[in-house]
Amino acid sequence: MGAAVGAVLAGASAAVVGCIAVLACAAVLLGWRFGEDSRTALEEEINGRSNELEKALSELEIAQAETVRRLSMAIEFRDEDTGAHIERIGRFSTLLAEQIGMDPEFCAKLSHAAPLHDVGKVAIPDAILLKPGPLTPAERAIVETHAEEGHRLVRGSSSSILDMAATIALSHQEKWDGSGYPRGLAGEAIPIEGRIVAVADVFDALTSDRVYRKAFSVEDAVKMMREEREHHFDPVVLDAFMEVLGRSGPDARDGIRADPVALMENTLEIYATALERGDAEMAEGAIATAIEDGLPPTTLHAEVIAPALHYIGELSEAGEMDNEREHLALGITRRVLATLYRYMLGGTEPTRERVLLVVMEGDPHTLGLQMVHDQLAAAGYNASFETEVSVEHLLATVQSQSPDVVILGATMAPAVESVARAVKELRESHPDIPVMLRGAAVSDGLPGEHPEMRVLERIDESVAAVEELLATSVVPSL
Repeated sequence: MGAAVGAVLAGASAAVVGCIAVLACAAVLLGWRFGEDSRTALEEEINGRSNELEKALSELEIAQAETVRRLSMAIEFRDEDTGAHIERIGRFSTLLAEQIGMDPEFCAKLSHAAPLHDVGKVAIPDAILLKPGPLTPAERAIVETHAEEGHRLVRGSSSSILDMAATIALSHQEKWDGSGYPRGLAGEAIPIEGRIVAVADVFDALTSDRVYRKAFSVEDAVKMMREEREHHFDPVVLDAFMEVLGRSGPDARDGIRADPVALMENTLEIYATALERGDAEMAEGAIATAIEDGLPPTTLHAEVIAPALHYIGELSEAGEMDNEREHLALGITRRVLATLYRYMLGGTEPTRERVLLVVMEGDPHTLGLQMVHDQLAAAGYNASFETEVSVEHLLATVQSQSPDVVILGATMAPAVESVARAVKELRESHPDIPVMLRGAAVSDGLPGEHPEMRVLERIDESVAAVEELLATSVVPSL
């Protein structure tokens, strides 16, 4: 524009002045457009990085909550048959929060935070927590410290999930009329997340077996809770819970529970997806819920966990899962099996014959035989399990332990040679001890050479197979 003014002052023609003005406007427009494009690109980059940061922070929060949740699940196993209690509390609390109109962000955080409500039980001695009879006033006072202890354990975190968990731990034992503990809060002075979890927790406690009593029926539990409306419970929250209960059933899974086949298929789908994603919480929740819904551990071993591991193996062989993700999936399953084993074992004492289960050296896949061991131990067999065992070590172990049955496992071809040698050596040194084989590699290999060898085909037949072997133990010569 300055050039156009200069041209006018210099006496240039109108056409020249007009061209200069047009060029100047075009330059302004182009400059604005380029600037706008740059600004838009910069905004998109900033938004993208902000979304990445928000996602990373969310994943970090969930990871932090998951760490503490594992502690909470371990604590639940001290006075619960399974860790399903904390899964149900998370599920019911979330449904209840949605029912009373809490925003989606609150509900999402609550689903992770609610299962940590009793994390303070870590501070309660087993002698009190597992006491089968009534507690003394002094013992009751110790139990009531779990609210403060749980708050102390998870407070002060950078995670909003753990902040909510700290609030829940401190407030879920408060009562609407002010008679609860630890601080005697009343009415709306009790945080809403605490009021929600209080309702879900009491319902689940009433309808579950405890060391000191059997579970109440849902009808009796509902009657008792209605009597505590405006005393123990926020009336609005309790009324909303009754609506959820009427719509969804005692655990929001009645439709699936009515069909065991559908329940098993649904559990397998969830568990396999969890392993593929590396989602430990999802995997453990699927197994805990299935146990609560009535699937026996033998069925879970044979129809859920083993097929899911086979699926992971197929993904790995097809190059669709790298080693790191496969190891993560196997690690998750090891933890799940350890949790399930504790549930299966209960108070079982080994009173039956001694069974030695061995995975020979060179075979990293041990989980199949681990499940066989767990089933035998739960049935009362004195079962021991060893991995990466050489033939020499096996012979020494048999010599020292004198097992009544030896079960050898191999899933990979290179281990078959070790199994064959082990069988030969056992026959020569301990011909009176029956041997059973388990695993894909030995199933395809040794029986073809030695059809008289007994092969355990299905994990859920472990106990019956050992019983039959002991009852008809006639050791063949090789």
